[in-house]
Amino acid sequence: MKAEIIAVGTEILLGQIVNTNAAYLSQYLTNLGFDIYHQEVVGDNEERLLKVLDEASKRSDLVVVCGGLGPTEDDLTKQTVAKYVGKPLVYDEEALAHVIDFFKYSKKPMTENNKQQALTIEGAKTIQNNAGLACGLFYEKKRTRYLLLPGPPSEMKAMAEDGVTPLLREILPNHTKLVSRYLRFIGIGESRLVTYLKELIDNQTNPTIAPYAKSNEVMLRITAKCESEEQGNQMLDVMEKEINQLVGGYFYGYGENLTMEEVVVSLLKEKQQTLTVVEGLTGGLCQNRLTDIPGSSSVYPGGFITYSTKSKADLLGLSVEELESKGVYNQQTVEQLAIQGSNRMKTDYALAIIGIAGPTNEEDQPVGTLYLALKTPTTVLSETMIINRERDYIRDGAVKHAFNLLRKHLE
Repeated sequence: MKAEIIAVGTEILLGQIVNTNAAYLSQYLTNLGFDIYHQEVVGDNEERLLKVLDEASKRSDLVVVCGGLGPTEDDLTKQTVAKYVGKPLVYDEEALAHVIDFFKYSKKPMTENNKQQALTIEGAKTIQNNAGLACGLFYEKKRTRYLLLPGPPSEMKAMAEDGVTPLLREILPNHTKLVSRYLRFIGIGESRLVTYLKELIDNQTNPTIAPYAKSNEVMLRITAKCESEEQGNQMLDVMEKEINQLVGGYFYGYGENLTMEEVVVSLLKEKQQTLTVVEGLTGGLCQNRLTDIPGSSSVYPGGFITYSTKSKADLLGLSVEELESKGVYNQQTVEQLAIQGSNRMKTDYALAIIGIAGPTNEEDQPVGTLYLALKTPTTVLSETMIINRERDYIRDGAVKHAFNLLRKHLE
């Protein structure tokens, strides 16, 4: 079945707020088995909303309208949809009681326009709002169904999860399920990954493959249409095996929101080993990401930010003049920083990160030059690379590739 989303609100058109509801609803409806082909954003204008509703009704089985259900004059969604389907608005007694009780409980005077939030279209099924005041509704007209949801994201999500899911499954039964899996890769760009997977992508039917370029990494979403989650996972297993035969050397984990720091903290905990970090150009970014993970203190006791040449010289037990004469940005320096960091913190592992984030070249080396080192219990490993991008992207890449150096050793 086809579904489309209409977001109502002039503030969205003007860029005053980000339309996060559309992203949530697209994924939500897709997971229920709907096909999403269109999204629209329209301002608080009856004439334009009527036009968008007419276009959507001609091409979709389910039209989801989000926003414009509040008490103010520019909240026109219910009135406009009611006009379009040729039905009057009526009060839902349960929703009205909820609005009245809210103001009684909060001991605030209720203005008459607040009752507007309890209006529903005659003949529609009202969806109660347990996270706010404006009720939603579901209305069927011939082949098209209309689902109206509140605009505040917390209210919209709560209503979708509490009231909408069983309603859609009951009224619009769809036995097709979508099962997705997210594969994450580092050390390869999107264009090269897609090139390696070209034959699989060109011939995809079910499951499908969707690449997403992330900062310094790539994510693949593979999705199977199926009748059961078990069947879907079996289909995804086959597809994943084919993908990893081609690019498995760059794979580092599963999950839409997985981070490299989560992977390395988990591995360190599993092996009961500890890590310290010595940072130059990243200025604490690496350590900040580690300490964002609850429980990371069991494997990460602390580290060093050696941003200036003097701080590097102090950690290495050298003079600034000596370090400058030899050069700061080289493999020897980064390896010694890792060794000294491990020695001082008495950890099993140490990562060191130095390089040139810009805006100018240093020591005749270009912006984006990175030196990474890993001190292990038995040896020291190092890597050199160049990331030819803007400053924040370079710093992010330095952190992720340093973590990846450790991950590859721990796995």
